[in-house]
Amino acid sequence: MVRVLMCGSVASSGGVSTHTKNLMENLSVDANKILLYNYYTNTDGSKNTNFEKVYRRTFGLFFQILSNRKKYEIIHDQTSGGIFSFISAITASIASKIVGKKLIVTFHHSKTEEFVEKYKLFFNFVLKNIDTMILVSNKQKEFISKTFPKYSNKLVVIPNGYDSAFFFPRDTSECRSALSIPMNKKVIFNISNLIDIKGHKYLIEAIGNIAKTRSDIYCIIAGKGYLLETLEQQIKDSKLEDYIKLVGWIPDNEIPIYINTSDFFVLPSLGEGNPIVMFEAIGCGKPFIGTKVGGVPEIIASEDYGLLCEPASSEELEKTIMSALNKNWDTLKIKEYAESFTWKNIAKTTKSIYEQTS
Repeated sequence: MVRVLMCGSVASSGGVSTHTKNLMENLSVDANKILLYNYYTNTDGSKNTNFEKVYRRTFGLFFQILSNRKKYEIIHDQTSGGIFSFISAITASIASKIVGKKLIVTFHHSKTEEFVEKYKLFFNFVLKNIDTMILVSNKQKEFISKTFPKYSNKLVVIPNGYDSAFFFPRDTSECRSALSIPMNKKVIFNISNLIDIKGHKYLIEAIGNIAKTRSDIYCIIAGKGYLLETLEQQIKDSKLEDYIKLVGWIPDNEIPIYINTSDFFVLPSLGEGNPIVMFEAIGCGKPFIGTKVGGVPEIIASEDYGLLCEPASSEELEKTIMSALNKNWDTLKIKEYAESFTWKNIAKTTKSIYEQTS
């Protein structure tokens, strides 16, 4: 049994939040004691203000670490890019020394190289003062090891995962019927925040080109974000209303149903760390079509599990989607491969890091 102070943002959506929640749940099953300090405090669904973000990750975190020091052995901070998030790792580095506790930081970020170069002194300070840094991809580790070679022994890689009790193959026809999705179409599904880095405009352009020769394609895009109106206008201008549907935010319990309506999942991102939705898709036995960014090529290492292309190119994405449409996929093989990435297995690996650290 280990006793851990888990520090992270647990909200209704977001990759870091999903990671933190699932990791805690699966660690707790094994009789470990996990104390949560949540950086996200708004229960009404609104975002934390910058003041709240800074306070929770500085003075709030500092007080939490000191006041509860008898309740845990290890501090585990979940942080990502953006200095408002990473500042928690700096605070924890200082506070852990004061209370004499071991500190592990998991660094989630889709643009690791850009962030590290910009905040090199801060990153060096954190690496110097922590015991272990968990990264979600080997690509992250290679870059950070090269940038900070004397701290390379503190770096370990543990990928993201998925909940196998929630994401598993279901009857496609039943799922389509439940969501009123056409039975006679080739369905593509995407769920992600509607922001520039997710590359939706390239997906819409690719679908537009494919629709010129195929009338059986139907693309569903779920998510919310500042690009909603822009993407709606792009679809309208391209006369693709019959081929692409924006369904907005969907609750967690509907995500596996949407995935199982599809023939495959597409994520045309310009940058990623190790997207959880990739594991959720293959957990449902669906091939993952994406871009060669972040840790994605490390997971989709075989064309048996999906196809990848270069980012920011609608032409390349179009070719890749066409290849996926014409390929016979083995759902069982994809599902079997995904099983090594369940949160249960990720939690076991994380616990072994705790034990080595303590």
